[in-house]
Amino acid sequence: MTEFRDALHSSKRLAEAARELAHAARALEVPSDSDAVLANLVDAQRSIGQVLGQLAEWHRSTMAGRHYAEGHDESRRGVITAVMELDLAVQQADGLKETLTRAHGGNKVVRWFDVAPRND
Repeated sequence: MTEFRDALHSSKRLAEAARELAHAARALEVPSDSDAVLANLVDAQRSIGQVLGQLAEWHRSTMAGRHYAEGHDESRRGVITAVMELDLAVQQADGLKETLTRAHGGNKVVRWFDVAPRND
């Protein structure tokens, strides 16, 4: 599979990158970097919302006997639950993207000091 077709590998890379960012974002050495970090988070959140929607559609299109055990009520209920919760996650992801967009907008107007001003 190509890199763009391997969802499992891509999701593992995303999780690793998110953990790395969680550690790196504890403090920003260059305050103005916060603008690009927020912009990247908005972009990432947009993509996460898209993935959630695609997963919901994939689950919605699965068929008993082809994708999961036919006649297995727990599997059928699991698929239905996954679809409902993924649909909800899409809505929540859209809300988070909008919230991050507003945070980015607020951050954009700040005149950051990348080097502390001298008090001479």
